[in-house]
Amino acid sequence: MLDNLALFLTIIEKGSLSAAGRERGLSPATVSERLAALEAHYGVALLTRSTRSLSLTDAGRQLAEGARRLLAEADELESRLRDGQQKISGLVRLSAPVDLGQHRISRSTWT
Repeated sequence: MLDNLALFLTIIEKGSLSAAGRERGLSPATVSERLAALEAHYGVALLTRSTRSLSLTDAGRQLAEGARRLLAEADELESRLRDGQQKISGLVRLSAPVDLGQHRISRSTWT
């Protein structure tokens, strides 16, 4: 579903199904099928299509606004999860000779 929403936003951004397909590496038929799947899922027309232009319906405008927020939140969540796996956290205990601590590790770095 998120992929279809992202494709929908690309269609809007590029202004045509074929341009969105080129951007995403998809055939125009695939783009059209995925748009139709979105419209069927929500039970509304999202775009008004003519031979030369696309325009958003009211439902399409609402979906675009929500999709932008949803995809931004999904990206943020993924980043937080990935960052959490790559960062070390917690208490670190270090055993070292006293003079190393006195000369190489300053008190200002202790927390």
